[in-house]
Amino acid sequence: MRWTHTLIPTLKETPAEAEIISHKLLLRAGLIRKLTGGLYTFLPLGVRALRKVEQIVREEMNRAGALEVLMPALQPPDIWQKSGRYEAAKDVLFKVRDRARKEWVLGPTHEEVITTLVAGEINSYRQMPKNFYQIQTKFRDEIRPRFGLMRAKEFIMKDAYSFDSTDEFAQDSYRKMYDAYTRIFQRCGLKTIAVEADTGVMGGKFSHEFMVPAETGENEVVICGSCGYAANVEKATSKVPSPDSTLRTPHSALEKFATPGVLTIEALTKAPYSVPADSQIKTLVYVVESKPVLVLVRGDDQVNEAKLAAALGTATFRPGEAEEIFGFLGAHPGSLGAVASALKADGIAVHADERLRAAAGMTTGANEDGFHFRNVSIERDIQVTKWSDLRLVRAGEPCHECSGPL
Repeated sequence: MRWTHTLIPTLKETPAEAEIISHKLLLRAGLIRKLTGGLYTFLPLGVRALRKVEQIVREEMNRAGALEVLMPALQPPDIWQKSGRYEAAKDVLFKVRDRARKEWVLGPTHEEVITTLVAGEINSYRQMPKNFYQIQTKFRDEIRPRFGLMRAKEFIMKDAYSFDSTDEFAQDSYRKMYDAYTRIFQRCGLKTIAVEADTGVMGGKFSHEFMVPAETGENEVVICGSCGYAANVEKATSKVPSPDSTLRTPHSALEKFATPGVLTIEALTKAPYSVPADSQIKTLVYVVESKPVLVLVRGDDQVNEAKLAAALGTATFRPGEAEEIFGFLGAHPGSLGAVASALKADGIAVHADERLRAAAGMTTGANEDGFHFRNVSIERDIQVTKWSDLRLVRAGEPCHECSGPL
């Protein structure tokens, strides 16, 4: 093909909008052009590259036994309401109305559509297993589109959905997809790390993400160099030590003491209090369906909100605001605690991190501004509704599989 018969508008300079190398090269090589934030036009060379990637994906999906379909991007909202994800995914849904003022959803994904299809077409376990896939345009209302094609409002996705009659067959289908993805990335020349991932609003037992290490990546991955364990930081667990034996038995009675002006874990570690962070209980308040939920972690730990979503059974929650927290507990952040005798309302759920189980000799807020409790025993003084792994893993902690450093 002659140069004059096509369009390859290369650029000498990198546009200011491009933040990462892939975005810079796509623009400078004349593969894409920006229409507006999160929306891009594929130019002739870009389309050729895109079609080659699609062909690799299509060949490997077919090789794995998947059947190609093409589902509509425009979807009725009632199927999303039926699945319960109309509210759970409301922040990413594009909603439009037709001339009759009827509402429609621009599909960010197609679970609802494919299950509606299969429910009407498959009526026996003998017709399973089946795996359907498509290469289709998706729409998600990204708050902040970034990095060119990496995070856009409109993008092309390969999505696949398997239907199986037993858990055993479902795991076999999962493994076929895992292997197919591995081959796809190898054929594309990408060096990936398959990591365990949070299942999010999709749910399910298993999830893996194939990560490409990059300077500009937005995810953190936890890896064990000894056994190869790898997980997204949202999913990762570690073999954290149990509470020190000296903290297991409550030696002293619960005692309230004044802490004027102390509003942080760090402030309580300093004189005259000198309470180490690992001897404090951090109390956070989240709001779920207008009701408060108390979340407890050790003072030197951070809450992992992906793990918290799994523990709560919903992704629809938010941190409480100072004034509503005062209404719930009678104290402002910095003086909060879950000691049962100091809770001013009944029925408040308390979720605690496993690392706190059996801990004693701890310090926490007294639910009274400017006061804390010392000598707190979890078993004696706090009524925990549910124990879960709620903390973010830190580098250097022992791997839960082989005890090597993460």
